[in-house]
Parts: sequence; structure tokens; C-alpha cells
Amino acid sequence: MITRRYLPVHPSRFWAVLAAPLALALFAASAAGQTPSLEVFYHKLDPKEGFKYKWKGEEKLCNAGAFIWEVPKSEFGTGGLDRNFTGYCAEVLVPIHPERLYRFQSNDLLDPTNYTIPDNVKDRASAASRRTTFIRELFGRYYVDTAKAVHPVETPAFQVALWEIIQETEPAEGAPKLDLFSGDFQANYPKDDAPAFVTQAQSYLNSLTGDDSLYYQNQQINGRELIRLRGIPAADGVVAQSQFALRTINGGATGENALASTVAGGGGGGFFAPSTGGGTPTTSTTTTPPTTTTNVPPNNRPDITTPVPGPPGILLGLVAVGAFASRRVYSKLSRKA
Repeated sequence: MITRRYLPVHPSRFWAVLAAPLALALFAASAAGQTPSLEVFYHKLDPKEGFKYKWKGEEKLCNAGAFIWEVPKSEFGTGGLDRNFTGYCAEVLVPIHPERLYRFQSNDLLDPTNYTIPDNVKDRASAASRRTTFIRELFGRYYVDTAKAVHPVETPAFQVALWEIIQETEPAEGAPKLDLFSGDFQANYPKDDAPAFVTQAQSYLNSLTGDDSLYYQNQQINGRELIRLRGIPAADGVVAQSQFALRTINGGATGENALASTVAGGGGGGFFAPSTGGGTPTTSTTTTPPTTTTNVPPNNRPDITTPVPGPPGILLGLVAVGAFASRRVYSKLSRKA
């Protein structure tokens, strides 16, 4: 009877074998040109108010309020967002419709293209930084959790003030004047007869000083970080309306998000880029949203999906195959040793 002796393989040899398929998987995902993204279901605006405004003299109408979003259970991770989360519109001119899926990617808050900053502005980076600071200050001073209480005036006022910061055109020199009754972005009401939420929005803007330290003191935010979700094209070519939202620190890489964070973010960004920012994820109390878009109702600005396949499915599959192959190679090496 022949007795085979199995000697242990040196760890360096094992990890060398394992590293190859893992590197291949990462390279394949990168080569496929897939940017991390997340599909989200838009339920409704709640609360909301009809808002009349002008953009460079053109009269327009939209709804202002809090966007109620849900990350479907079909999405492995949430990128640090709660399964049910609140968003605020970052692109008033882009239409969006309720009861359908949309797709987003996280983008840099300091990107000048997030704001109306013309190319002739000398220091576009500084202008974008100033606007980002104003937005953080707005969140610090006036953000309230709509899941805990309804704020029929404050919530639409918050959204309108946010639009003014984002949308008002940056002058060639100096800072923009955050005034809802002048400039390129205006509330389309007589100043003395504007709705309560519009005058409230202007009072919010008047209080901004350019100091965002209050953001980190707002208990409603509870240590979460502010991110901008950039809308990307859907299967039918529709581009989602970008949103501002709050997510847990480092993408909330705990529980169901941990693996997605490890795969896509490395440092804890879930499906989005790594970042900093705490909060307690909530559990969805609704039924699972549909996985296909519904018929698009008449345009109800603001109210916005892209199939762009997310990397986790392909990447995890490649990692699994690589791990299985590595195990077999490891077994053979052990026998030969």
C-alpha cells in the first residue's frame, strides 16, 4: 500500500496562486469600462408644493419637496444609503417621474459642472467650493428628517433654497447673489405675494454665511455625509435627475453592504467611491419595487434609470471562479510538495 504524504505549501506560494485570478477578475471588470452605479426606485414627492419659477426669463413650473427613494432588494448593496432614503433635486431643469426605476453614480461635490459656473469664471474650482459650502451649511441649518415628521412649508422651502444655490449663474467676478427675486433663477411670484415656502426659502438663503461647521452639529444628520448622485442614462436613453442625499460614513460598509464595499470601493464606498461621513440604516417597509420601468406619465418636473450593468455581479462571479480554480491548484501543489 502506497502512502502519500501531504506537506504544507508555503503561504507565499498559495497567495501567489490566489492573486492571479483575483487580479484577472479586477482587470476584467476594469477593462469592461463599468463604472459603479446603483439602481433606485422613485416613489413620490412628500411633502410637495407646486413651484413657479423663471430660468433666464422663461417661465416654468415644477414640484418642490422631498424625494422618497427605495433601493430595491435586487440591489446587493446600497452604497451606504438607507434602503429607504430621502433625496433633494440637484437639477431643476431635468424631468423625472414617480413609480419607476432610475440609475445613479456618485460624483464629486466639488465638480464645477454640478453648478451654473460659466467657463469665463476665472477660478471655477473656488466657485464650486463656495457653492458646496453653502449647500452643507443649508443642510446643517435647516435639514430635517422627513421620515420622522412632515414639514409642509420647511421641506419645499429647503428644496427651493437648494435650487437657488445650484442654479443661479456665477458672475465673472465676485460671489453670486442668492436672491429668489432677481438673477437668472427666480421664483415667479410678486415678492410681496409669494407663497410661504418661497419666502421661507429666501429667509434660509439670507442666513447663509459660508460657514458649514453647523453641518456637523445637526443631530438630524447624525454624522452622515452629503453626496451627490449623478443621474446616468436609462435603457431607453432617459437621463435621471441628479439628487443630493445622505449616506452613512464610508459608504456604510456593514452587513449587506460590506461585500459590495470591499469589491467596488476598497475603502468602504459600497457601489460608490469611498468617502467619509454614521446613521442607522432602515429596513424597507414597502413591497419590492418593480424591476422594469412603468409607462411614463405626463412630465411632472421634478419628479427620474440606466441598465449600465453594475460590476458586482460580473466581478463576484470572476472572483468565485478564480477562488475555485485556486483551491484546485493549491490541492495539486500540496500533493506535489
